[in-house]
Amino acid sequence: MDGLSRMEVKVLLKLERKKSVTELANELGLSIYRTSILVTSLERKGLVKTEKRGKYKIVSLSEAKPAELFRKLVSKFGHMPLDEILSGRNLSLLAVLREAPLGAYELCIKANLSRSTLYHVIDKLSSYGLIGKKEGGYFLVERYGLFHEFAEEFYELQNTLKAKEFSEDSTLVWSGVGEFILSTREYKGKDVGNFHLTGLERFSDFGMELIGTGRYHYYYSEKAKGLSLEEVIVHALLIDFNPRTILYSIVLLLAHKDKIDQKNLFRVGMKYDISVSELLKHLKGEEVKRYPYPSMGEVKEIFKMYFGEEKWVR
Repeated sequence: MDGLSRMEVKVLLKLERKKSVTELANELGLSIYRTSILVTSLERKGLVKTEKRGKYKIVSLSEAKPAELFRKLVSKFGHMPLDEILSGRNLSLLAVLREAPLGAYELCIKANLSRSTLYHVIDKLSSYGLIGKKEGGYFLVERYGLFHEFAEEFYELQNTLKAKEFSEDSTLVWSGVGEFILSTREYKGKDVGNFHLTGLERFSDFGMELIGTGRYHYYYSEKAKGLSLEEVIVHALLIDFNPRTILYSIVLLLAHKDKIDQKNLFRVGMKYDISVSELLKHLKGEEVKRYPYPSMGEVKEIFKMYFGEEKWVR
């Protein structure tokens, strides 16, 4: 997943003013070739911009929001080893840490980290005083909230850039660490590289051909090779949590209740902060009698429309 290397952060720290690649190379003790590669990488990530002045390439911080937040970090926390704090997997955890405590399991899911890597990062950031622990969870110490803001905006910028490469008219619906969901008017196919059609538009794969809205939603992940039914349903609810989506999601769950992995459904719901408890009550034959959840009669009617009366078993 796109992050920042320690040397990339070192380059950013040298840009308190505009500098040529040659100046940066001399200050960093690197070759011009190696420095140029770092600058190109940072420009691709939207954090620096370059301009030609004669035979020299001049580098400066960009006007993107993460670059502005980096300036603030240097101003407020320049005495700290920012190259260590903001590089590698540290940035992934900082992007999801909040002032409210989160358990290790939830942090692993949201930050896309293995448990061993998570504890390694927690130990490192704790040694700098950034992380505290209470109520069985970990939280970001309040005075360091700017670190979270920078990390979150950094990943959103990376995701926006990838989304625009995929479709020029795309907008982000949800942004995470190394993954996102976009909305576009362009249909690109069901699975295009790391992009996967999702939400209601994907329900047809599971027996529900729905009338489209003219917009398509794609999930991007560097890791996922495809989408599970649980992910498609939670994505649909995330994209548009309304009575229609809830109704169709319940029907789809019922139609495939023997194949649904409830543990995975809870895990995916946790990642996107979508509660699935009420949906699962329908699998037990329980009705949720409050808006925006549908009545049992509505669920039965739509179920029979798509899957036939003979398959309706409660």
